[in-house]
Amino acid sequence: MLSKTEKQKIIDDLSSRFHSVPSVFIVEYQGLKVKEMDVLRRKLRQTNTELRVVKNTLLEKASLGTDIEKMKDLFSGPTAVAICDGESSAAAKVFIDYGKDFPEIRIKGGIFEGEVVDVSRIERIAKLPSRQELISEFVGLLSAPMGNLVGVLEQARSNIVNVLEGLKEKKTD
Repeated sequence: MLSKTEKQKIIDDLSSRFHSVPSVFIVEYQGLKVKEMDVLRRKLRQTNTELRVVKNTLLEKASLGTDIEKMKDLFSGPTAVAICDGESSAAAKVFIDYGKDFPEIRIKGGIFEGEVVDVSRIERIAKLPSRQELISEFVGLLSAPMGNLVGVLEQARSNIVNVLEGLKEKKTD
């Protein structure tokens, strides 16, 4: 059993994390084996997300004065909290994909960029392209007109060269 000091340390740590992160997911994990939970934690770590199993009473106290407090009705049963320091859509994808193989893991709800979201919204967030994919699409959109301009300029240069060669041949005849 945790001492009062240890509990307060957990509350303080969670509270400071809740104030500084844009996204948090509340997850139920009842029936998930330890090995399966470890695999899930490893996958989430790759998205810069920490999954912590916390007593509901400690979670409720840590959420006071934060956006997470809006979800306190979800703090029942075996509850884990996923704190996303990275890309929220990537973490949501991990939960949705992992939940297909292990239905014991179930998202109850979350906070996404300061807004309370339900499971259906989290599923839509999981379908969003990653930040890296969006950046590469944007760069592609920016480079397409430049590529077209280079093609047009190259064709104009070729036309000028052809005209000059034609004039040269006429003069030599």
